[in-house]
Amino acid sequence: MVIIQQILNGLTMGSVYALLGVGVTVVYKSLGLMNVAHGDMMMIGAFITLLIIDLGVPLWLAIILGIFCAGMLGLAMERFIYRKVNYGIMLNLMIATIGMQIVLRNAALVLWGVEPKAFPDMFSKGVIHMGPYVVAVRSVWIIILALCLVLLLQLFYKKTRIGKEMTVAAANSTVASMLGINVNLTRFITFGIGSSFAALTGILIAPVYFVSQNMGAVVGVKALAAAVIGGFGNITGAFYGGIILGIVEALGGGLISSAYKDIISFAVMILVLYFKPYGLFAKHVDQKF
Repeated sequence: MVIIQQILNGLTMGSVYALLGVGVTVVYKSLGLMNVAHGDMMMIGAFITLLIIDLGVPLWLAIILGIFCAGMLGLAMERFIYRKVNYGIMLNLMIATIGMQIVLRNAALVLWGVEPKAFPDMFSKGVIHMGPYVVAVRSVWIIILALCLVLLLQLFYKKTRIGKEMTVAAANSTVASMLGINVNLTRFITFGIGSSFAALTGILIAPVYFVSQNMGAVVGVKALAAAVIGGFGNITGAFYGGIILGIVEALGGGLISSAYKDIISFAVMILVLYFKPYGLFAKHVDQKF
């Protein structure tokens, strides 16, 4: 009974890791770039949304505006920073993302201070009883939302023209350019999507973990771990990787000790990399940097 309850608990945090991991994977799928600043985009998105709420804007409208603003920030970063660095040199891009991580974290420190800030809960605080098991209503909504967003993203890539162009550009930017595809536009949109996913993730966990400059530090690394476990470049794999990571973390924390949950999570990632270097759900990932 304890194991099943911990699995149910793990699905919630796993869905959060999955959403953030999908955002990381979207960027990697397009550029071959591991965006280490992704967790801090989550933090900035939550802070922007909280700022809009403090201005008196209704909660749900503030959430939409916050996600939109974070997406616009991601677009601006791509256009004026990453594109200028030169996409042909991945090491330089990696250094640029590390620089953006530092800039975002220190900007949050200057603008909002070090004190964690409470975030209003958008979901009911009730619980659902399923026999001997208990699941928070918030958790159910987070899981449903994560599933729906990943399905919509998959449909976007497979059914829309720009989505198909983004897939071709991700596979081979030179060939895509020869086919008349605007590669810069596909990269531009990619950062907007990734930043929007990051902001949404921050908004979902903010009512529980509060909003602070360091909120994306650990969760951001877990998102990278989810993408690694699932297989970089594989959106569905990143989703499954996040779910697996959340469940393993919950089981380790509940059955052993919560003090070891982070160690257990990264131990699982290392084991996956040892036995399946390209992740559980990826056959192969080309090394681009």
